[in-house]
Amino acid sequence: MNKYKLKSIYLKQNANYPLQVKESSTQDLVILRIGDQQLGINNYHHFRVPIHATVDIRYEAIDQKSILRLIFQLDQRNLSIQYFTWKEDEQLYIDTPLDDNITQSQAFQHILQSVSFTGENHISYLVNSLQRLSDQLF
Repeated sequence: MNKYKLKSIYLKQNANYPLQVKESSTQDLVILRIGDQQLGINNYHHFRVPIHATVDIRYEAIDQKSILRLIFQLDQRNLSIQYFTWKEDEQLYIDTPLDDNITQSQAFQHILQSVSFTGENHISYLVNSLQRLSDQLF
């Protein structure tokens, strides 16, 4: 089972809503909570992001052989998931289809269930609580 650590977060805003250096009371913000695991402990990170932004979150496998990319378009409530694996002979990451071994793994489920956006209008991409998964030993 792969374990993933948070690699990076990128924020892109719609041209109609450019990023502002100072936050104002008129700017619609939500709190982004994302998590990762280190040594079996969940770590959560919180960020304030504009509601009209596209948030690009990347997780790297601990063995550095794959990258999981989650892209959220907040105002459209879209979620896109990409998976990349390291190709040794070309020394680059290539886009790889997600298979059941990845999507049903405990690590993948923990990542998805740790992401939430909260604000005046609560936004949630996943509503199920953490379920016991087939790759858990207990």
